[in-house]
Amino acid sequence: MSENEFDTVTWSFDDESGIGRVTLDRPEAMNAIDERMQREVIEVFERFEELDREADGVAVSVVVMEGAGEKAFSSGLDLNEMEGLETHDDRKLIPDLFCEATDAIESYDAPVIAKVDGLCLGGGFEFAIACDFRYASERSTFGQPEVNFGLLPGGGAAQRLSTIIGVSNAKELCMTGKQIGAEEALEYGALNEVHPAEDLDEAVEEFAETLAGQPPLALRGIKDATNMTRQVGYEEALEYGGHIWVSLSQTEDFAEGMAAFAEDREPEYVGK
Repeated sequence: MSENEFDTVTWSFDDESGIGRVTLDRPEAMNAIDERMQREVIEVFERFEELDREADGVAVSVVVMEGAGEKAFSSGLDLNEMEGLETHDDRKLIPDLFCEATDAIESYDAPVIAKVDGLCLGGGFEFAIACDFRYASERSTFGQPEVNFGLLPGGGAAQRLSTIIGVSNAKELCMTGKQIGAEEALEYGALNEVHPAEDLDEAVEEFAETLAGQPPLALRGIKDATNMTRQVGYEEALEYGGHIWVSLSQTEDFAEGMAAFAEDREPEYVGK
């Protein structure tokens, strides 16, 4: 299934593999994130949710998010849209909407992989770190330059980065506004893997197919439990995970996994 009715993003879904795709599609503007793109990213993930609701089981196993063109995943928020906004309430609409967009990525039930090739700055980096995994080409560049405009990242980057690369490293990136290459971002722990640009597609596809071959309800349970750890206390998160474990133990996929193990064969998961 492919739907290209949006102006700033494209999306598709392969019902055979269970892999969905989202592309930030403003290459002429280095995929800068304007208001329309934010709203369309939110709507795209709502479309994926609709596919799940309509499916007999789980439709979407994993989503890959990337930028159009060969120069940027995204160069960041389109700051031109701040012109003419005078009041506190008017300006507050900007971080409110962007937080809604990053949350749409982070809170979507299935895992999301960011495929980064080129610039990944400001709001673009915020989109990437809202994903569950980040694969990048060696020529990619990362950073949070908002401090250079007298701002902090508006989509929660300072907060999310602190849980990914540690509080001190997050402060360093956000307070200095410095740009770092892919290898340094990997050393920080901001990336999962770095590849030559010509090998990036294959690496991401291999990882996406690996995830798509796993029991989808278990993937969603793991994502839910790990995300919850950042929202509540550790003991509460452990208790929450226990409830997820019990729910998963009652699924058809669990029974299939146990049977496949006993019969020494490959399991066939159905997301139920």
